[in-house]
Amino acid sequence: MLMDRINRCFYQHAAIVGDIIVSSTASQLPILGKGAVERAQKVRRYEPVLIVDIAVPRDVEPQVAELENIFLYTVDDMKNVIEDNQRSRELAAEQAEAIILSQVDVFMRRRRAMDATNTIREYRNTVEQTKQFMLKKYQRQLKAGTPPEDVLEQFAHTLTNKLMHGPTANLRAAAEDGNLDLIDAAAELFDLNKKS
Repeated sequence: MLMDRINRCFYQHAAIVGDIIVSSTASQLPILGKGAVERAQKVRRYEPVLIVDIAVPRDVEPQVAELENIFLYTVDDMKNVIEDNQRSRELAAEQAEAIILSQVDVFMRRRRAMDATNTIREYRNTVEQTKQFMLKKYQRQLKAGTPPEDVLEQFAHTLTNKLMHGPTANLRAAAEDGNLDLIDAAAELFDLNKKS
């Protein structure tokens, strides 16, 4: 009897029923049948209707979903959507984690490179100071009349010896101490022992 009253009400007011119907009653039987929806659709000229049935047990007969321009979603459909969304979020979280780990790696590489910046700067300053000292010394010799060829020869020889003295002494000491890691690092640093 209740179902008949609701179907009649739905049919009589079908023209003013909105495009979305949400149903959530405590009825033990479906309250909206396929026939009532078919009649309402004729009156509505088959405009699309979204029906959301969140009742347990269902308020809308499952056959209603077979009708044209009727989009019926139940608690089960929402459960599937929720599960799909959860899987999608889990995948997005995995992708986000991979991006974060990748960017952490990039950051750590840059951070380690910054650690070397001071050493590089000090080495450049040392070489620059040596160069400036040598230039002044050999410019004075040029002004004193020493032949340019002799000055250039002495400049190149002395500068080479000064630049090589520290690393050479440290490599000798490393060899005496059996520090092969330092020797290997020096070979890599100076691009030595590479086939041409």
